[in-house]
Amino acid sequence: MKINAHWRRHVEAWRESGLSQAVYCRQQGLNHKTFSVWTRRVQVDLTLDKNAPLGLLPVQVESSASVASTQTSIMLRLAHGAQLELSTDVPPPWLAELLRCLA
Repeated sequence: MKINAHWRRHVEAWRESGLSQAVYCRQQGLNHKTFSVWTRRVQVDLTLDKNAPLGLLPVQVESSASVASTQTSIMLRLAHGAQLELSTDVPPPWLAELLRCLA
């Protein structure tokens, strides 16, 4: 994915500014929604190694027999050690999108 240099400069300037996206966009006369989309695109572009082969992520799933029926959260453990605990009430499409973004 080739990122527009104009937006890459704005994203870098925003990160260095310490401002919220909304405040930065107001100061720069930018549409906040458009800026938010470009921020994600720039982040994806920076994290993708163009030469690295794509692969599957290992997933460990506990059998339903070993999971208590009163479980109210989902724990995601990422490869770099971060953990994210989510409610079991999150909509499946939202969780799927989150996993696509983290991949």
